Amino acid sequence: MQEERKSQASPSELELLKEWYTYNSFVRKKYLQEIFQKLPDEERYKDKGASFPSVVDIFMHVIDAYRSWFIYTYEDRWSEFERLRGKKKYTKEEVEAEEEKLDTLLNNFLNALTPDDLQQWIAFKGRQDFRKIKLRDMLWHMVEEDLQHRGELNALFWQLNIDPPVTGWNPFDEDKEEISEDEYHRIKGEST
Repeated sequence: MQEERKSQASPSELELLKEWYTYNSFVRKKYLQEIFQKLPDEERYKDKGASFPSVVDIFMHVIDAYRSWFIYTYEDRWSEFERLRGKKKYTKEEVEAEEEKLDTLLNNFLNALTPDDLQQWIAFKGRQDFRKIKLRDMLWHMVEEDLQHRGELNALFWQLNIDPPVTGWNPFDEDKEEISEDEYHRIKGEST
C-alpha cells in the first residue's frame, strides 16, 4: 500500500482538509456516544472547571464554533449568531440532531469548494470592528479547534477513570492490510 501511495500524486490541500473533516466527524460521533453511554448523568452536566463548564458544554461549544465560522462569519451574519452552549441541558437526541445538522452543513460547504477557493478572503464585521481571514486559515483553525477540545474531553474522561474512545488517524484500517513475508522484504528493498 505504501508503494501504491508513492506512485500516486500527493493529495491537494483541499483533499487533505476534506480528509481531516471526515476524520473529525467520525471521531466526534464516537465521543458523542461515549459521553452519553459511559458518563453518569451527574458527571455529564457537572461543572468541571474546564474551558466550558460541563462535558456536554464542551461538545456543544465545538458545534457552536463550526456554526459561528461556517455560517455567521462566512456569511457575514455575526450579529445574528446565538450559541447553543449553555442554553439548556441537552439530551443525547438533541446533541445528535445538532451534530447531524453540522455534518450536513460541513459536507455541503466542503464539496462546493475548489482549490482556488482556499485563497479567498472572508471579510466580516466582528463585535466592534471589521476583520478578514483567508478561507484556508478558517478551515485549518477548525481542525485545530476540534483536536484541542477532544484532548480536553480526554482529560475529563480520565479524571473519571473512563477511557475515551480510541481513534487513530486511520480509524477504518484501510491502509493496514496484512502482507506476506515476501512482500514485506520486497517493500523494504531486501532480497529474500
